[in-house]
Amino acid sequence: MTPTVFLDMNETLLDLSALDGLFMAAFGDPGARKQWFNLMLQLALTHTVLGEYRDFSELGRAALTALGEARGQNVPETLPGDVAAGMRMLPAHPDTREGLEILRAGGARLVCLTNNPQAVLDAQLENAGFADLVDGAVSVDSGRMLKPGRAAYEYGLSRTGAHAHESWLLAAHGWDIAGAKAAGLHTAFVERPGQAQNPLMRADISGPLPTVARALIGRLGGQA
Repeated sequence: MTPTVFLDMNETLLDLSALDGLFMAAFGDPGARKQWFNLMLQLALTHTVLGEYRDFSELGRAALTALGEARGQNVPETLPGDVAAGMRMLPAHPDTREGLEILRAGGARLVCLTNNPQAVLDAQLENAGFADLVDGAVSVDSGRMLKPGRAAYEYGLSRTGAHAHESWLLAAHGWDIAGAKAAGLHTAFVERPGQAQNPLMRADISGPLPTVARALIGRLGGQA
């Protein structure tokens, strides 16, 4: 069976720094974007642990409210809509297409697996310029369990007919790697600025995306 490589989208393949201008205009600090996204992930992890499902877009809006409170600044009324629109238009990192081409040429089946709602995922693929390299696109939203909950990866496997022991997750987040490992997948950590692995659950391979892609292809023969 063709090995499946599940692809995280936000920050792994797509560059969230494209949103920095919105946060600079709203808060006078482009670094507020990173603070916002970290707050959104914190909310997602909290509600996942609680077993209380919340849509990732809803969490994004809630994180903007939390950001304003944390900074003691008002959140412009137009910012939630502007950020939501910006998330659909994120550009790919400069090395994204090269990495995906290496994986595709090496025989991997590429499937996006993201917390983004399906409509956001579809728009991202349409606008980021690598949809032609992807074999499938799965939002865990319809499974009502966000990554890194184990059920989210199991949902991705069930939707694609893949098996954990012959599948990989490629991601730039230590929490995503840990969740995939708990679900029995092989894992590849993509090094992006400001991101770090979970030292207690490190990925099988790590490095810049093209390097990881070549190393992953080198491993595929041993999984058959």
